[in-house]
Amino acid sequence: MISIEPKTLRRLAFLYFAILMTAMWCPTGSLSLNNMVLGFRLDHLLHAAIYMPCAFAWSLLLPRKAWLWFPLTLLVGAGTESVQYLLPYRGFDISDMIANATGALIGWVALLIWRKRH
Repeated sequence: MISIEPKTLRRLAFLYFAILMTAMWCPTGSLSLNNMVLGFRLDHLLHAAIYMPCAFAWSLLLPRKAWLWFPLTLLVGAGTESVQYLLPYRGFDISDMIANATGALIGWVALLIWRKRH
């Protein structure tokens, strides 16, 4: 099994959050994500997918505060979507916020399962 130093893992967590903010706040131009995939809008699937690792990132940054991981993940999801309301080139969408929360929940459950097994 590969062992990675905690300092490197924390750096990866910060990198994840930097990528997350960039993806949520940069202009998307004419990129259309309204296509349907398995009955879901591609946009919503991408929102959920990008928030799945969020709980893992918080677990690296705050290893002794497990009770905070899920609420912080929800806060990040709501916060990034809310900031889009203020950006003239992005738009706030409650369904995107729900997709963020869904991804956060899936990631948090996956983290709990992973921690139970390791």
